[in-house]
Amino acid sequence: MLIFKSETMKRSCNILLLTVCVLLAASCKKESLMTYHAADNIYFNYSYQTNSGPLFYADSLNVTFAFSPDKQTDSILRIPVAVTGTAKGTDRNFDVAVDAGATATAGTDYILPATFVMHAGRITDTIPVTLKRTATLKTSVLSFTLRLRENDQFKTQIEYRSRNANDLSYVAAGDTSHTLTFKVLVSDQLQAGPYWSNYSYYFGDFSEKKVRLMNQVAGMPLDFWSVELSTTQQRANALYYGGFTYRYLTDHAAAGNTIFEADGQTPMTMGSYFQQ
Repeated sequence: MLIFKSETMKRSCNILLLTVCVLLAASCKKESLMTYHAADNIYFNYSYQTNSGPLFYADSLNVTFAFSPDKQTDSILRIPVAVTGTAKGTDRNFDVAVDAGATATAGTDYILPATFVMHAGRITDTIPVTLKRTATLKTSVLSFTLRLRENDQFKTQIEYRSRNANDLSYVAAGDTSHTLTFKVLVSDQLQAGPYWSNYSYYFGDFSEKKVRLMNQVAGMPLDFWSVELSTTQQRANALYYGGFTYRYLTDHAAAGNTIFEADGQTPMTMGSYFQQ
């Protein structure tokens, strides 16, 4: 009798175990079939990196023809965009508009493509914009702002991101970059730019006439100061260009032929390094 009960309980346990396994298997099968569906979003994806700094995202860009040969009449700017989700096997169109308030004129100062395409097999692409080198750029900075628009292929729900691509843990006021708009500023003028203060010890105050003179007499590239002054070789070059131009200016002044800035009244000078 005891043996009978034991075998019955054993069978019951086996049946229960089998039932549990079947249920677990069914549960796992259902779980593997579950999928997550979210709309694909499109956003601007322009980034840059300084010599010694992290990667940053930006929502605007300054473009100048000042470093280009005189014969160059236009340039193609490729503005990067990216999408969420997976790549598709066919081309997908997206929509772009130009915000009001542009000082650049479409068709005259810049040309947009007829269609905007995220090509098959890609989740990143570019918008090729042709920038025209017009005479106006010699005296004015022209600008326009592109805006991504929602269509049947893409949503525009991602409005901003952290500027610092390597640190997303904290985003403070001013630390964000807009992802649905991208502003382009175009000129044909040499400007001080963000790093001139690094060079002012050698070169003094910025002026276009001065840097063009340094290019002519000392051979300084017209984009020399467009990068951070961070290496021994760069400092040596800055010292050479500044010193050569300083001697050129003092020699001309001694000969009674003082070189003035563009106003015709201010004598051209170099940085404090040469005033000691």
